[in-house]
Amino acid sequence: MAQLDVVRRRISLSDDEFETLRLVHNDEPVADEARRGLVDAGIVTADGDIAPLVLDLVRTVSEPMIECAVETAGPQGAVSALLAVREETVWYTDPWPQGDAAPQSTVYCQDELPQILWVLARLVGLRRREVPPVATPFTVPLRAIDAVVQTMALSEDAWEPTRIVATAQLERFFGGDIAEQDRTMLMATLSFLESTARVTLVWGPDIETDARGLVLWDCGPGGYWVREQPAEPLRAEDITPDTEARFRPVTGGEAWRLLAGLLPSSADLRAVLDRVPAP
Repeated sequence: MAQLDVVRRRISLSDDEFETLRLVHNDEPVADEARRGLVDAGIVTADGDIAPLVLDLVRTVSEPMIECAVETAGPQGAVSALLAVREETVWYTDPWPQGDAAPQSTVYCQDELPQILWVLARLVGLRRREVPPVATPFTVPLRAIDAVVQTMALSEDAWEPTRIVATAQLERFFGGDIAEQDRTMLMATLSFLESTARVTLVWGPDIETDARGLVLWDCGPGGYWVREQPAEPLRAEDITPDTEARFRPVTGGEAWRLLAGLLPSSADLRAVLDRVPAP
């Protein structure tokens, strides 16, 4: 059932309830039962007016100025959070790892635009990290490393066993052509890998100019590692069997700056508006 928390500025809605709200907002026909549930929750009045906080959510998610997807994976499984910005308002989801169980509802939380970087850092799970003195960049086949990490993140029972097998049988997973220094760094990062994050931020229709992305590994005492190549956002058609992934160690402070660098500037946003034809 839909829930409204005005004090903490959060709203819990199922996908069907959100769709009903969209229809109400657009003055489209709505089933009486669906409308009644929203009225009972205090989200829509008997006259059909949407509560102000809820209306802001519907407008922001339906017509965002900026959209962001934060995909994380760890020992408890993979999870995807969404963030939307409209004018000075930020709405985001902060779901729990669900494994195979689909959540019945989504909790949307509101914040203000100056807090967007803090929200992103929280969704990524950013912590203070230092770079170990022995850490150096390494290069591995992209398909192989993605397959290993995706297998690790399948469930709570898969993370540790997959990590152990992958580090013990590197040649089986990655082939025998990896340079010795790369092999050493790969083993170290996989041994300490605590979580992965992929952040994709979009503010226009052209992925070449209106989007930026970041892939980040948290290796705990092994520091953070950012995938420099291939650059994000990465599309399926950009990946070939020969595509290599290059990872570079970064501190927690540099990871923060990399997240900040994803945000579009005023010039980026104006460029999108200039390309939109006048009504």
